[in-house]
Amino acid sequence: MIAPFAGKRVLDLSALAAQQPHGLAIAMAAKLAAQFGATVVRPVPERGDSLALLPPILPDGSSALARFLLAGRTAGDGRGRFDAAIGDTGALVGIDAALTVRISVFGPGEDPPMSELGLLALSGILSAVHPEGGVPHRLAGHQAAYATGLAAFTALAAGLRAEMSDRAEISLFDTACWVNWKEVATVLLLGSAAVARDKMQRADWHTMRATDGHVALVYMAKDWPALRDLLGDPRLHDPRFATQRARGEHMAELDALMAPWFARRSRAEITAATQRKRVPVGPVLTPLELLDDRQHRSRGFLDTQGVPRLPVLWDGEALTCVMAEMDHVT
Repeated sequence: MIAPFAGKRVLDLSALAAQQPHGLAIAMAAKLAAQFGATVVRPVPERGDSLALLPPILPDGSSALARFLLAGRTAGDGRGRFDAAIGDTGALVGIDAALTVRISVFGPGEDPPMSELGLLALSGILSAVHPEGGVPHRLAGHQAAYATGLAAFTALAAGLRAEMSDRAEISLFDTACWVNWKEVATVLLLGSAAVARDKMQRADWHTMRATDGHVALVYMAKDWPALRDLLGDPRLHDPRFATQRARGEHMAELDALMAPWFARRSRAEITAATQRKRVPVGPVLTPLELLDDRQHRSRGFLDTQGVPRLPVLWDGEALTCVMAEMDHVT
């Protein structure tokens, strides 16, 4: 089966990006293009490749992030004609490509210095993980950059399939706001962020310590009676915990009552017990445990190095095959 973008040449300018969020987003978009069959050329400047130094660092000293993001690239200096190029404003200067995808912070001409932490803060995402009376947690990974990379790939894919000559503008900030669209809509409609008005969601979505790690509670209000009865503590019937809002207002007391039940059991025991009650609780797995996860192994989702296998499967078939069939039908 021929991949959708076989024969297309795409220029990945992530190594030349002036800022790290831009470089990560560009690399993610280019990775997806390569996985869908494009020949992706990635020039690296003489000063070296900044993405190759980003953690996590493997025992051999190489970057696991670079291994994940930069697979499938072809060496080259960026000269010649390309079907598409992905980069920031400076990197795209002088590039010969029919389609260009430009990454910036706020849009064309608005590209100030910006970190991923700044993007998460400006878009309101950090408010979702703001501890009571403390500073926001820094989220693990690169959510803002990777989501922007997905948006950039969407524009790239549409342009390549339509054989367009155009420029697509992708904003890191706009993408982060889109990811956090519920918060933005709440501010626009009600004048304040949902988490600032109440603590309803944080009452039910958090982690609890087990004997061998942690489990994540992501239950909904309708699941509370089943969880309460499973824990078996009569104090949980107190009116302070009767509603989602009330549980949020008394979260510290609620956690103190629930914690002993979880602390006496392993993650597997907790998961089995809650599944029998149809309460959505699951174990927090380490990276090594993810490699040996039964569902991941059955789906072939990760290779032996821990890299996700793309294209993803859809009903057991590679997504590239599905796209080819859709083209045949249309």
